[in-house]
Amino acid sequence: MTTKPRARRPRKSAADAPSASGRAAPKYDPVGSSPYEQPTIRRPRRARMAATALAPAGTRSAANVGVRGVEIVQVIQALDNRVRLIAGKPTIVRVYLDPATVAASTLVTGEITWRRANGGAFYLAAMNRVKLDPAGTPDLMGQRFDVAESLNFVLPADALGAGSIELRLDHLNVPGGEKLPLAAQPAMIANFVAAPVLRIRAIGLRYRSTNAPTATITPGAIHFDYLRSYLTRAYPVAALEWSQIVIDGDRLRPPFGSNQSILVNAQLSALRMREISSGMDPRAHYYGLVDNEAGKSFMRGSALYDEATTIFGAVACGPCGVPNGWTGDSDASFADWYGAHELGHTFQRRHPGFPTFDPVQGTGQPRDNLETTFPYAGGLISSPAQEFVGFDFGDPALGLQMRALPGNIHHDVMTYADSQWLSAYTYEAIHDRLVHEDTALAPPNA
Repeated sequence: MTTKPRARRPRKSAADAPSASGRAAPKYDPVGSSPYEQPTIRRPRRARMAATALAPAGTRSAANVGVRGVEIVQVIQALDNRVRLIAGKPTIVRVYLDPATVAASTLVTGEITWRRANGGAFYLAAMNRVKLDPAGTPDLMGQRFDVAESLNFVLPADALGAGSIELRLDHLNVPGGEKLPLAAQPAMIANFVAAPVLRIRAIGLRYRSTNAPTATITPGAIHFDYLRSYLTRAYPVAALEWSQIVIDGDRLRPPFGSNQSILVNAQLSALRMREISSGMDPRAHYYGLVDNEAGKSFMRGSALYDEATTIFGAVACGPCGVPNGWTGDSDASFADWYGAHELGHTFQRRHPGFPTFDPVQGTGQPRDNLETTFPYAGGLISSPAQEFVGFDFGDPALGLQMRALPGNIHHDVMTYADSQWLSAYTYEAIHDRLVHEDTALAPPNA
């Protein structure tokens, strides 16, 4: 067995591929104090004629304020908005303004309008304001990498239904004051696609400690919370059908050997079969959490895999616990990204092979021979051109802030690298698998 030291990634042997997984926890660099911790989202107002506000002579910019680009973002997006949008999933419109088109440092906010088909338009105020400084505002890439550098609009629930809406930047203004000159903006079309429900059955497995034989080790509620939150934020779904229980691990005995997760998956598979025969939806994916006893009893995770058919089953398991200084993870649990990785296998996602595997040292990730199309060098969520930038809405209940996730430092969740999120490649593939399972595995009366 390879154990997990506090400040290092656990090693993984080639024999573990492709079903097992383990790697250093991702870290999202702290943003610090941010106006987005608890943003105020204004209700949309029906379209109205806006009065023209005239500024004192000599105070208005002589030229129109420029717009560098607009992204409609849920989890990850490109400037051409090529990543599909899921109906009902929280969505933000990010507007990137050009600081070279203002005469001096200026605070700016504004409003957009949105409408469906030929219906009436609604105004939506920005949730923030940005400082445009011709001498210091970041370039377009810097604006995309920092949520505080874009003018942001959170779309209301009424705008998120399946189908298309038309969006337009209506006007910009100094907060509480004059309108700024803005050339007429072209309309953008956002198309929202209905997605299946993500069905997860989370199973905590308890066991007797070998360090304190009278103690029972059980996953804490916080680990379930972090996993549920991460899946809701990062997976291509708007709805999560979640249930959780804690049971005894039948053959869970520390110190954990290299085949421990295989034994856990066998128990979970038997449980799933019994529950499906009793009415559980066969589209539910089962995930087992095994507490690492503060680093003393680390179990490597894996997903059920059929070597003959090369198909993953709907069952996986992995460790949970507090990162305690692991490179790349500073929050209260590593159950989130670890579980998202193992569950990714259950949706037929494979290891792309990053970091590069070293068979002598046993470090890195062996590439799955059936993963031949992963498109981004180094396992990142974007190519060096940075066409993709991730976006995490955060979770105020867990103290997680809204953040942009630069594609030059964040890695795909199916790698073993630090700072993980879903690339567009993995995001789209999991969506397609969910759509397939939603009909192929649906119960007769669904």
